[in-house]
Amino acid sequence: MVTSSIFSYLKNKNFKLKVEKKNNPFKFYYKDNKFSLCIKNISFAYRTNLDEYRVQIGEKFREQLKGYHLQGYWALIIGYHKKSNTYAAWDNKLLFSSKAKNRSLYTRNNICLRTEESGFEHYRYRDNLIKQETVSINFKGQFFNLYLDQIKNINIHEYKSFINFYRNLDIRN
Repeated sequence: MVTSSIFSYLKNKNFKLKVEKKNNPFKFYYKDNKFSLCIKNISFAYRTNLDEYRVQIGEKFREQLKGYHLQGYWALIIGYHKKSNTYAAWDNKLLFSSKAKNRSLYTRNNICLRTEESGFEHYRYRDNLIKQETVSINFKGQFFNLYLDQIKNINIHEYKSFINFYRNLDIRN
């Protein structure tokens, strides 16, 4: 897992990045906002659909992220797809609104591979534990800052809100 590389994308921007806790789950400051970050490898989901991939967040990480969230840190769940060198993110509501001890969050292998070319993609699916539609946001590491800039303003569970976020991104350069 290339955990430190996601922070290297932020270090090249015009602000000071401060990583407070340097192991998973991380705690850091970005543009005067406090974040906690759990990063996991994206792997095959072992289901009938061979394109279905996931990250699994165990009870220990969920409890830590919840504790940080209660301290004012915005909890981030990020998956790393090694083959495409891309990332996926999910709404922290998926962690905090379910009583399941371990949590699987889904994306698609083909979405990750497409992200390598396009820079941003998404995978829309219905989460069976919270009985709502949700979205994984897939991005190249160089666009991590764009995701962080918008995350508090979008509701990933409202697809129209997500599409407006997606349309307003300027990733052509």
